[in-house]
Amino acid sequence: MPSRHPVVHPAALATSTALALLMALSLAGSPGAALADSQPTLLQQLRELIGYNPRQAVGGSRSGSAASVCLITPRFADRADGVPQAVVALPSPTLLAAGALNEVRLQQNGRILWQRRTSSSEPIEGPIAWPLPPLRPGETMLLRLRPRGAAGSDFADIQLVAAGEAEQQRALSLLGDPTSRLEVIEREARAGNTALASELLFSPLEQPPEGLTELQQLLITQACGITPAGP
Repeated sequence: MPSRHPVVHPAALATSTALALLMALSLAGSPGAALADSQPTLLQQLRELIGYNPRQAVGGSRSGSAASVCLITPRFADRADGVPQAVVALPSPTLLAAGALNEVRLQQNGRILWQRRTSSSEPIEGPIAWPLPPLRPGETMLLRLRPRGAAGSDFADIQLVAAGEAEQQRALSLLGDPTSRLEVIEREARAGNTALASELLFSPLEQPPEGLTELQQLLITQACGITPAGP
């Protein structure tokens, strides 16, 4: 009886790094193997991880102005006051925007707690490891991002809110076994915990699994249409 499973042609694999990666994971019996039976479903799930942050225009508007930021992680949601809010489960979340930035600030109660400015020749690109002490449960922080080409006073603002203690402890426990990171990301995403899945995906690892970086690049490209810079 002919197989009812879809046939994956070598030519198709050669045209897509992501598909080649997913097939390799399947053949190796990796954490992605349980999802590899249906590649379109898996790709849709990966897009769901971080693919829905809209571009944030500077000044806190969504007017479609040329100067805007595509924040990859953390994931945020709109608020009535116009400043998006990201509830972060990890006490030390990675910050990542696609494209070049001129300035990044972390503020609290109007005070600048941390700031990085670009030099004339080297813009800020790639993931930023959390530069401050870990967030306490319920603590708030204002993330301000100024993209390349924006005026000195023009920022895209995102309010960061630390999750409760139980959520923080659970998120930290999921980081305990780096060898299972891909499996954890898949499980959390399928459970609807896409913001946490995004945080886990971009959390630093000394020796990341071979497929992790390629998955990050695929998701960044799909979310913002930008080829990401390295760390």
